[in-house]
Amino acid sequence: MTALKYILRDTWRLIVNHWVLGLLTLITAGVMLWILGITTLFSLNLEHLLSRLESELAVQAYLHKDSTLDIEEIAQRIQDLEYVYSIKIYSPSDSLAKLQEKMGSQSRALDILGDNPIPYNFEIHVRRAEDIDPLVDSLKAMPEVEDVVYAGMVVKRISALSRISSRVAVIMFVLAVIITALVVYNTIHISLYSRREEIAIMYLVGATRAYIATPFVLEGTLLALIGAIIAAGGIVGAYFPGMDMIQANMPLLKSSLLTDKAIIWRFCGLLAGFGATLGWVCSYLVVSRFINSITRPE
Repeated sequence: MTALKYILRDTWRLIVNHWVLGLLTLITAGVMLWILGITTLFSLNLEHLLSRLESELAVQAYLHKDSTLDIEEIAQRIQDLEYVYSIKIYSPSDSLAKLQEKMGSQSRALDILGDNPIPYNFEIHVRRAEDIDPLVDSLKAMPEVEDVVYAGMVVKRISALSRISSRVAVIMFVLAVIITALVVYNTIHISLYSRREEIAIMYLVGATRAYIATPFVLEGTLLALIGAIIAAGGIVGAYFPGMDMIQANMPLLKSSLLTDKAIIWRFCGLLAGFGATLGWVCSYLVVSRFINSITRPE
């Protein structure tokens, strides 16, 4: 208990006596973690947008006009295909009503068709854009299916964009983490380098390696944690107004962006934990390096 008391006292002294370097560490950690958080949220929103686009891609399968077809049995066979996420059955009357709704005032032109020419058809959704091509091949192989309609070029472009965005998101995240770690490490390194004489004196008077290292590690962890909390506050302060502005100007993206406050707050909590962990690791590595250089025989 006494050792802990002295360690906490020394940690507080380090923060107070070297507040300029501590402030530099805090600001640097806060800025870099804010950039990391914004970069990660941008990548997550891009992934979420593309996944929504993929889930909304539909294949329309039209059956032959044959009154003897078992529609429910055909629908079940299609549902059992591994690529199918959901399927919806449209009767000829449902399809005609849907077409009239889309045409609006021009729907009167459909009256010249006489009998309803639209057969039973299925609206089929998949989980991923790359699943559509094999699904279309499977549907075309079914004798009951007369025609299959889908936006082939759109599917291919979204599928390619999804693959590229996934790789870019991973690269952006890894680079952001590496850059943040290097900047925080070097900032703490500069901060501790100015106190190398304190470390040497403590070792010469008989302090253990753990006793010497702990106050410095606690200081670095605390400063990085506070910086991460400030970064999280900055993210919350910038993210939600930014999302409101995007939704106001681009309403079509309203359901495709991450706007759930619970998710964003959990993300900020993870960012704070990451900041504290990063500060602990960087401080420990820097202090260990200094102590090893002091204790290494000439």
